[in-house]
Amino acid sequence: MRFQRMLIYFPLAMQLSMLPWLFLYTVRCSAFNITSDGSTVDHQSFDYVIVGGGTAGLTIANRLTENPRITVLVIEVGINAQNDSRVTDPGNFSIVDTSDLEWGYTTVNQTVGGNSLGLTVGKVLGGSSTINGMQWTRGTASQYDALEKLGNPGWNFASMQRYMRKAEAFHTPNQAQINLGITFSSDAHGKSGRVITGFPNPYPCPLCKLWDTLVEATVAVIPGLRNGGNIDQCSGNPNGVARCSYSIIPGASNGPNAGVNIRSSAAQSFLYSLPPNDRPNLYILTENLATKIIWKPKPHTELPTPRAIAFQDVRSPQSSFLALVNREVIVSSGSIGSPKFLELSGIGNRRLLESLNIAVISDLPSIGINLQDQAGISSAYTSAFQLNTSVLHSPSTGAAAFVTLPQVLGVVGAQNYVSRLTQTITRRATEIVKIGAGANIEGVSRMLRAQAAQFGEENAPVLEIVFAGQTPTQLFGTAAWILLPQYRGSVHIVSSDPLIPPAINPNYLLNSEDLSLLVNTSTLSRHIFNIPSVKQLYTSEVLPGVSVQTQPEFESYVHDNYFAVLHPIGTVSMLPHALGGAVDANLRVYGVKGVRVADASILPLQISAHLSSTVYGIAEKAADLIQHNQP
Repeated sequence: MRFQRMLIYFPLAMQLSMLPWLFLYTVRCSAFNITSDGSTVDHQSFDYVIVGGGTAGLTIANRLTENPRITVLVIEVGINAQNDSRVTDPGNFSIVDTSDLEWGYTTVNQTVGGNSLGLTVGKVLGGSSTINGMQWTRGTASQYDALEKLGNPGWNFASMQRYMRKAEAFHTPNQAQINLGITFSSDAHGKSGRVITGFPNPYPCPLCKLWDTLVEATVAVIPGLRNGGNIDQCSGNPNGVARCSYSIIPGASNGPNAGVNIRSSAAQSFLYSLPPNDRPNLYILTENLATKIIWKPKPHTELPTPRAIAFQDVRSPQSSFLALVNREVIVSSGSIGSPKFLELSGIGNRRLLESLNIAVISDLPSIGINLQDQAGISSAYTSAFQLNTSVLHSPSTGAAAFVTLPQVLGVVGAQNYVSRLTQTITRRATEIVKIGAGANIEGVSRMLRAQAAQFGEENAPVLEIVFAGQTPTQLFGTAAWILLPQYRGSVHIVSSDPLIPPAINPNYLLNSEDLSLLVNTSTLSRHIFNIPSVKQLYTSEVLPGVSVQTQPEFESYVHDNYFAVLHPIGTVSMLPHALGGAVDANLRVYGVKGVRVADASILPLQISAHLSSTVYGIAEKAADLIQHNQP
């Protein structure tokens, strides 16, 4: 039931025009080398081996191989889904079955709710950028500045905005799109990057009034919520309600491809769009799992250095191959996969590794902890009119409200909330360390203090609300989630077998303040749907249901029905070693040489945004850091 309720949001996060079914098995591309046959690269040498061909991994691979003297191998466990309309057509997001392109992860049973939750993570070339909802947003300027304040020189909003814009090629909205309510700030976007972003074209909306009415009601219910003008959720100030921009290639206005919008994934942007014969120095290996780093023999005075990457064909688990490393290993397997790979390679908590008979290369307890994912709750109403394909495939449903704490709780309520956060920092940090989700009290305390400032004087959005619906059920409603959770969790291997999934424990809503905020979010959605103009649009309330009226009843509803938002970060945090960091500001893993991590796992704190734009920025910056260190 949790998954069905979650679908009230996800089928409509992005729905556009259909494409023909064009599934192509690609063995070799004229622009770069791609294969699923591990024997073709077995015992071959590469300057850089990238573990994971996802959002960050493919970005880095592209940038490094701009230098024709550099060779790069990317090892990706998923398939090459080039021209697969299930993912190239944005309108198919969450409507068609893509389970073969996902890891199928589940959490351990959660303390709140008692259930295990499914986690959708991309297992395909392009990673989650190939299957996600494509929303293109960024956090607040202060959230990126917090990275530098926590001890990471050069990681601030000015730097990250520059790199996020470097990745992007923004299509400025046309007048017809602007007339339908699109707002934007040209300065917030890049113009010459590889990831094409923008708004769907055309922008049809036979029943736009439904969604416009909901937006208007949201503005009426939430005091001070910005609307109109040049609001842009990539500007560094996402507070307000606006149409979302997307990582898509907007359809042409005329001609044979008129109205055909295409997903702009990392694979599309950094691989498939390369000119013919452009990257003979780039090698992509799909359907093979990198299992661990093989280390060079070393004197005791030197740091461990990679000699090779061991990998195996997932279609033939008994297979065994090696890719030799000349310079560095770059781990880009995401917030679940990166800590798993590092632990399998002997980097992690000594107690865990020794219990699994894995040789300890670097005793680094910070690997796999500080996991942060957001939790959300849905509301659902039976439509008073027919919801049909033309409504549900209307891009204008992509409106999102980013709401600050005073806008949710009122000024006094927000002040009291921040006061409770501030006064309990040491106690909460101690608890987080005690349950194995933090490395040390000082480091966790600093992160919690930085996060409390975002709730308070920095006034970052703490809540996101989107509107959505379903054709089969004839339901529409809201999905809303907390953006900056206080709870922390972990990801750890449970076996030395690389085919065994790790134990994933986000500890959703374990902090009472988070649970309280999500309860307030649920009541806020009820207020929106009680506005007279909205009440005319539905015949009955399905979720949470009219029987839910009191505060304890809302608490029970949230407790039993929250869902995972799937924006995990933090499991290989970029922090000073003394504060419990796993990588330094150059993304180098502590205690070893020649290993970096570049993906969402390095973020020590959540941001008020969808993650993809930020991950592209991390990858662009990582590529520059790596190139700067080349001889």
